[in-house]
Amino acid sequence: MKFDKNTVIGLSLMLLIAVGFSWYSAKNKAEAAANAPQPTEQTAQTESTPAPENSGVVASNGISTPNEVAVLNTARYGSMDAAAMPAQETYTVLSNSKIRVKISSKGGLLHSAELLEADYKKYKSEQQVQLWDTAQSKMDIAWKNGSGAVLLSSELNFTASTTVANATDGAATVVLTATGSNNALLQWTYSLEPNSYNVKCSFEAKGMENEMFGSPLVFRWLLNGLAQEKGIQAERSKSSIFYREVEEDRNYLSEGSGDQKRPEKELNWVAMKQDYFTAAIISAEGFDKNADLSIMVPADSQHTKSYYAELPLKTKASSNAKAEFQFYLGPNEYKALEASGAAEFTNIIDYGWWIIGYVNKYVVRPLFWFLSDYILDFGLIILIVTIIIKMVLFPITWKNFLSGAKMRVLKPEIDEINKKFEGKDPMEKQQATMALYRQTGVNPFAGCIPVLLQMPILYAMFRFFPAEIVLRGKSFLWADDLAAYDSILDFNFNIPMYGSHVSGFTLLMAASTFVYSKMSMGSQPTMTQPGMPNMKVMMNIFSFMMIFFFNSMPSGLSLYYFTANVISIGQMWAIKKYFVNEDSIREKIEANKKKPKKKGGFASRIEEMQKAQQAKLDANKKKLRK
Repeated sequence: MKFDKNTVIGLSLMLLIAVGFSWYSAKNKAEAAANAPQPTEQTAQTESTPAPENSGVVASNGISTPNEVAVLNTARYGSMDAAAMPAQETYTVLSNSKIRVKISSKGGLLHSAELLEADYKKYKSEQQVQLWDTAQSKMDIAWKNGSGAVLLSSELNFTASTTVANATDGAATVVLTATGSNNALLQWTYSLEPNSYNVKCSFEAKGMENEMFGSPLVFRWLLNGLAQEKGIQAERSKSSIFYREVEEDRNYLSEGSGDQKRPEKELNWVAMKQDYFTAAIISAEGFDKNADLSIMVPADSQHTKSYYAELPLKTKASSNAKAEFQFYLGPNEYKALEASGAAEFTNIIDYGWWIIGYVNKYVVRPLFWFLSDYILDFGLIILIVTIIIKMVLFPITWKNFLSGAKMRVLKPEIDEINKKFEGKDPMEKQQATMALYRQTGVNPFAGCIPVLLQMPILYAMFRFFPAEIVLRGKSFLWADDLAAYDSILDFNFNIPMYGSHVSGFTLLMAASTFVYSKMSMGSQPTMTQPGMPNMKVMMNIFSFMMIFFFNSMPSGLSLYYFTANVISIGQMWAIKKYFVNEDSIREKIEANKKKPKKKGGFASRIEEMQKAQQAKLDANKKKLRK
């Protein structure tokens, strides 16, 4: 292998950029984590421990949590004072075939949410997925009474209409009521349909017009996400708060570090996404302005992110105040998210931007789910999908290889032109080369177009595998989870930029990429330009770098690229051996020379521009001589 000066410089720059980028990213993450805004409920606490329920912390909207002593000794709740007296916490269970939700008598809000389907278990565990840590998470409704005192729903005791409500043939409904004096009451109503992840709810205040409207009702949600997947770093990198402002596209907070945002507009929904699962609150009318959203990265290895949201509710200042919304508590599966009815809600799944997203949503995803109805082995499904994609792309592959064959046949004549004009005016050499292409009917850019047409598919698969839940927990060969990295060897230490394991499918993919690039570059003419590094060497380095880049990627992605490379190698061998005859291509080129094509409009314009540029250079040379 020959290394010239330019190649060595190019490789050195690549290495420096990679090391520099890694150091800069790590530095930024550390600074962001150190400077990240802490969720209001956790101010002055450790990263993994939430603030006590009555810590006196001041929220961004001016509502502060009072001390427990003040709650018990001061008549702050007016007609609801009796409901604020201490009582034992009890739970009401609301469930169907998909989820089980516990609702607390303290505040009448959700205490826990558990997914019941067999596919949704924690990695290498028999435990079902829990959407948050119940010991370190909390929901609340906060408001001010007519005197300006701050009140919290979690300090009121609610009585449930039933202790267990199961949605089977029809919807299950639970009503929780906190009763006060003078017919005043607060009431939560929850409804769950069969086979649904959507819990509809309403919060209603009756006979409290003088006690609840000193400020808006504010829904507050502190959620500590539990690690569910293989590899917490990868899980955290796809966990964040997603939200949608009214009539806008979905947006999100940083997925790599702590972050905080206060959207200017009203919000339709806020989702606390944890890789493959989401707990979200949705309002058809929209939440009021001045919402506050923040996330932070816990210091421990049991939690993904700490999420916090303050959402002002829309209510009217009358004797009866009512706010309606719904919770989505389920997987990040396209159809399930779509069933929520919320606009842009399916875009919680990051299938990629623009055409990449369309390819994944309407081609790749439906194909995977269709095959999963008939084939249980998802490794085999990946192989079949790869074969289908390569068959669809074969005409493009054929065009690309045919273009390369024409350029190989033409290479001796191009070498003669390069030798003839060596050390002379580059413009004249370029004009002579273009004249040869025009004379022989060969388009030097014909090979670029097929490559560009394939790029959306190639990149779509790169986005699909880390996002699609259908592969979660599915095994193939030695890979125990196609949605996470596979490992054939584990270390007791971490290698920078690589990890603490060796991915078998990544090694196979890198090896097949090396073989394919060798065959591909060997079948293409070597068009070297002064000052440009050796492309064959660069491709070899690229194959080696893929071992580092893909080591922690989903094993399903590496399996797809490995299979695609093997098929491409087979296609290239078959085309070269049985379908492309370079002698017949040479005969056709010689025939074209005898009846050269006329200059096209584009070619004529290019030549005129070159002549004008050359004339300008000649004029400048004359001026310099004078």
